[in-house]
Order: sequence, then structure tokens, then C-alpha cells
Amino acid sequence: MTTLDKVKQWFIDRDLENGGRLDKQSLKLSEEFGELCAGYLKKNEKLTKDSIGDCAVVIVGLALLIKADVQEIFEEVSFIENEDVMDSFKWLSAEISSFQLRQDLIGKKMCRYNLAHSIGYLKSISKSLGYSFEECFELAYQEIKDRKGRWIDGSFVKEEDLG
Repeated sequence: MTTLDKVKQWFIDRDLENGGRLDKQSLKLSEEFGELCAGYLKKNEKLTKDSIGDCAVVIVGLALLIKADVQEIFEEVSFIENEDVMDSFKWLSAEISSFQLRQDLIGKKMCRYNLAHSIGYLKSISKSLGYSFEECFELAYQEIKDRKGRWIDGSFVKEEDLG
């Protein structure tokens, strides 16, 4: 089973379709992107790698919520991988923002485009920093694979945060 398959199954096992909300999960992507920026600016390799993977995990959930082909989203955008790292950060931010603006307006086709390009820019950032995107993605999965919790108002809350 690939990491992508395992992450998809993780969301399915936790009933994303009935518990998750697109607006809340898109905010989660912004949160993870903020952590990615912090890791990069602090030159914290562990945080940067983890955040690249975390962004990819959230994108899987978003793709499932809009009923897009997750496999296609992860495979389709290889031409972005030659961007400068700062350009990739800039464009990743733009794609995330565009997704948030479009999610209720235009329909899922443009949202799918934003997610595919976001994966492309995450791959570009990984490559520019000398990391393996697949390794970052797998690290993030390993961190969440046994995580328990529940959906509250469209957002997954870890068991330890439930109080």
C-alpha cells in the first residue's frame, strides 16, 4: 500500500465524508502552510519536512471532500518542480488562498486545479531544499497513523486535545 493509499484510508476510517467540512479543512491547510513557512524561516529541517508532509495529508482530505481523483492530483503536476524555492512558497500561498476563495463559488473543477498545483509546489519546495517529497509525506503519515479523535464542527480534534 502506498503512502497515498494509507492516508486516504486514514481519512475514510475516520469518516471524513460525514465529519469533515471543506471550509474547516481548508483552514487546516493554511495552518500547516504557516508551520511550513516557520520551519523554513527558522532553518528547522524537521519542522519543514513535517510541514510539507502535513500539507500533503490535508490536501488528500480536501481532495476526498470534493470527490476528486486523489491519485491524479498527486501525479499530474511535474512541470512546477523547477521553480525557485521562494517562488514556490509564493505560488503555494496563492493556490491555497485561491482554493479557499473558490470552494463555495465556482465548483470543484477549479478547486481540484488548486490542489494539484499545491502538490506541485510542495514537491518543488522539497526538491529545492534537497528533501524527498515522498519521505516528508510518509513521515507525516507515520505521525498520524494511530491518532484517535473525533470530528467537531468539521475539524478533526485529536483525542489528547479533547480534554
